[in-house]
Amino acid sequence: MQGGSWARLFEREPALFAAGLRAATIAAALWLSLEVDLRWASLPKDATVSVAGLVVPTTWWASQALLWLGRALLWGGAPIWLFGHVRAVRIGAAWATTLGMLTVGSLYWENLPWFRHKFVPPLWLLVLLVAGEHARAEPGRAPRWIREGAVFVLACFYAGAGAHKLLASGWRWADGTALQLWLWRLGDSDSLVRAWAIADARVAAALASVALALELATVLLVPLPRARPWLAAGLVALHVGIDQVLHIDFRPMILLVVVVLLPWPEWWQRATAQARSRSGAA
Repeated sequence: MQGGSWARLFEREPALFAAGLRAATIAAALWLSLEVDLRWASLPKDATVSVAGLVVPTTWWASQALLWLGRALLWGGAPIWLFGHVRAVRIGAAWATTLGMLTVGSLYWENLPWFRHKFVPPLWLLVLLVAGEHARAEPGRAPRWIREGAVFVLACFYAGAGAHKLLASGWRWADGTALQLWLWRLGDSDSLVRAWAIADARVAAALASVALALELATVLLVPLPRARPWLAAGLVALHVGIDQVLHIDFRPMILLVVVVLLPWPEWWQRATAQARSRSGAA
């Protein structure tokens, strides 16, 4: 490949993907912000887990004023970033949107004992997109590193989840015991999958092994673009299964997986080339 893989990151491609990623990421951030509340503030805390937890006094973690400030930055900056035409104003709105998501997500992290991880990819994608706003302006074009950076964010998120399971429990995590406990405690009592997994350790082990293997396989997202659609299908199936059995809402992550991992730019270029070819033949 001329110039090598590193040089290819700085090539320009149609800005359609970057625009779609921005819209999808903002939609995911706004969706997640609707889940945020401080109802868990009275629970005892363990370790500080967020950026805000490092810089905000502990007594502020249950502050409704800080929560509403984050929401105001997120919801106020998002439409300006999406539809603004003045570059300086759009960049300011991009920073406000990202800071709002950081504030809202961090406060939620410090007050919620579980399911916090789905706030991470939208935040890092917002950071990536803010960096893209500072790239050299070229009408209708965007640097390719925005797309590859988005893939890297998802690869780190999912592969990191798999690696954390191995570091915490080793390969024993795949024996299904942890999954059975989650399903027994939080699973839908009417779910056949829950009943099978709790009743049969082999079913639980099979499900846990597939989930772990899928998460670890996402390290291939960066070096093997051809594997991305197949891994995307697996991740969507995983999230849909979790949603159906455990009722944990991963729809924002499903949106991001579909937008980031499917080859939309190549499909668009192929479709436009075929359209031009047909019009020329006519």
